[in-house]
Amino acid sequence: MDCKRVVEVIFLFFDNEMDEELLTPFRDHVSHCGDCAKRIDYTRKLLMVVRQRCLRCTAPDRILFNMPHRNGNGLDQPR
Repeated sequence: MDCKRVVEVIFLFFDNEMDEELLTPFRDHVSHCGDCAKRIDYTRKLLMVVRQRCLRCTAPDRILFNMPHRNGNGLDQPR
């Protein structure tokens, strides 16, 4: 794996969607490449900030009202 490929698949890693065939070479490369290790660290920190900020955000009531939700039988119903 090379740096270009790490950039292409980095979000598979963070989304836990990377299969084992890709994960091993990904980890091997990152463990030996300082630039990619920094990229992983930066991306991890960025995602943590985004998650923290999103937890404090809510959609306006007019949007939430129109969003479908699941009822007891699994069918989407407007709120």
